[in-house]
Amino acid sequence: MLDLDAIDVEEIATALADQTDYEHRWLIDPRTGEVAFWTSDTGIDGENPVELDELDLIPIDPLPTHVWYQDMVDFAEGISKRGAGERLSRSLEGKGAFRRFKKATATSAFLPLARPPARHASSPPM
Repeated sequence: MLDLDAIDVEEIATALADQTDYEHRWLIDPRTGEVAFWTSDTGIDGENPVELDELDLIPIDPLPTHVWYQDMVDFAEGISKRGAGERLSRSLEGKGAFRRFKKATATSAFLPLARPPARHASSPPM
């Protein structure tokens, strides 16, 4: 049985976000949870080409861009600071939404939203 603690969630997130091409694939071993990176030129060990259908691994297909887009919409709608949320929502309109959203969230207006709340002297240490 697969030990869920053995799964590297960050590596799976990277695989789900990888939209680059089909000359490589991310795969997961269903027995161990180990994630492997396969390329058509170098297989999974970086040296020996191997066909995908020869491996007992499951492909991790990247999420389609509309899923990422919806995450950005949901995030913008969840911003409680009205002006900031409206600016983010406008950044998602039309072509170039991903670039504009990234740029908009990198501005100083969003930094306070990303920082943890300030601790008071009477607060217990974290």
